Amino acid sequence: MRIAELAEDFLTQDQSHGENMSPQAAKARHIEKSIPALLRARRKQMGLTLQELADKAGLSPAFVSQAERGKAVPSIVSLIQLAGALETDINYFVTPPETNSLVRRAADPIKVEIDSPVTYHRLDGDVRNRLINALRMVIPPKTELPTVHREEGEDFFFVLKGEIRVDVGDEVFDLKEGDCVHINSQLEHDTINMSEEEVHVLWVGTPAIFEN
Repeated sequence: MRIAELAEDFLTQDQSHGENMSPQAAKARHIEKSIPALLRARRKQMGLTLQELADKAGLSPAFVSQAERGKAVPSIVSLIQLAGALETDINYFVTPPETNSLVRRAADPIKVEIDSPVTYHRLDGDVRNRLINALRMVIPPKTELPTVHREEGEDFFFVLKGEIRVDVGDEVFDLKEGDCVHINSQLEHDTINMSEEEVHVLWVGTPAIFEN
């Protein structure tokens, strides 16, 4: 058996026996797994080809292939689409932070554990049956987020620091500090940091990504 197949078998077994692990051990193990490995293991488990997964997720086969090989980093929105196509949820890929307060303090940011060059901090509070999520995104220089397209929902971006380019359909918007854009998520859109500096962006979106 090849090493890649052994790795996939390990991931599958680890998922099926995760209930026997302590919460702390399970969380640590989950963070250690990379998105490419998780994506490939789940796809193989469901018997899907790259094309079939791409069609179900509304993404290009090239992007899914690159994501599996670690050549492209899915955004949280792309992970939602992939999770839905793989009949799971975002928590399969992301270790959600605990929420037990209505207030978020700047001195105590809540980081979303995700295998991505982009840093995400959770801003929404502990509201039951929430309809939105809010994140502070720190996008490194020269970083392009994957194209976003969902069948329902809205995305709102507010530039806190720096400059970004947002492509919405055939239109291009260069946003500076204090600028914002509100997008129907049925329209394909890209977010790009073309500068040499990191960019800080407030994102608010529906439907909610995290249930907890």
